[in-house]
Amino acid sequence: MANDVTLNNLSIKKNVRVSELDGLIKLTQAGMITAIPFLFFKPMSLVLLTVYLLIITFILRMNRRTIAMSAFSYCIVFLFPYLFGLLINSLLYFLSGNDVFALQQSPYEIFLRLFRLFIIWYVSILYFHTTDTKTVIGMFDKLLSPLKLIGVPVADYLKVIMCIVLELTEMGSEVKKSLAESMRSVMGESRRKFRVNINGVSQIIVSLIVNSFDKLDRIESFIEKAEPDDLYHYRFKLSVSDGVSIFSFFLLIYLVLMVEQGHWL
Repeated sequence: MANDVTLNNLSIKKNVRVSELDGLIKLTQAGMITAIPFLFFKPMSLVLLTVYLLIITFILRMNRRTIAMSAFSYCIVFLFPYLFGLLINSLLYFLSGNDVFALQQSPYEIFLRLFRLFIIWYVSILYFHTTDTKTVIGMFDKLLSPLKLIGVPVADYLKVIMCIVLELTEMGSEVKKSLAESMRSVMGESRRKFRVNINGVSQIIVSLIVNSFDKLDRIESFIEKAEPDDLYHYRFKLSVSDGVSIFSFFLLIYLVLMVEQGHWL
């Protein structure tokens, strides 16, 4: 019965409208955008790239919470550790006077390195949050077609990945719902009651983890019944939106080249 529910959810998702841009065109542009900070170095070029990304973010209607979480995760993973390393390095140089700890990079070079990391980080999040998972998996299926010719079971591997993604998404919503209900139950209660209910929440989490192992049979049954065409599919298409996207990207490249050549400062 649970397996039928998953299949029904899959059929509903197939009718959900996703981004009109073709996944392959979007992926190509995303790769080129991440390369721009490594090829062009003038500040105005970086400003143009930033404005371009802001416009794309607005057009693709990225969720503000997703943007905030992206910025926060970038700070935790890259920015804070990097700045902390620079601080420790400067402190050691100040205390010891050893040239080994002297900074060999200018502030702009430091900014440029952090900016490059941010562009790679943000563009990847922008792409995967605006591209349907079945499209991404479908492109991998097309890309790995040569392996199929030599007998590698690519379709089976990708089918397993897609089924696991669907199950994890469903399980994540269940965890979120259970935690929300548990936290609502402790609102307005005493501190002691809060602690007792927190223990209840921990028990719910443990229960969900245990139940996740019980779902292995469900996932196996789902994989056996589902067909690759039901899980993922990709077919190249060129729409008006794709044409506008390509034109705007080449316009960006043209403006950046003008800046780099000194025709526009």
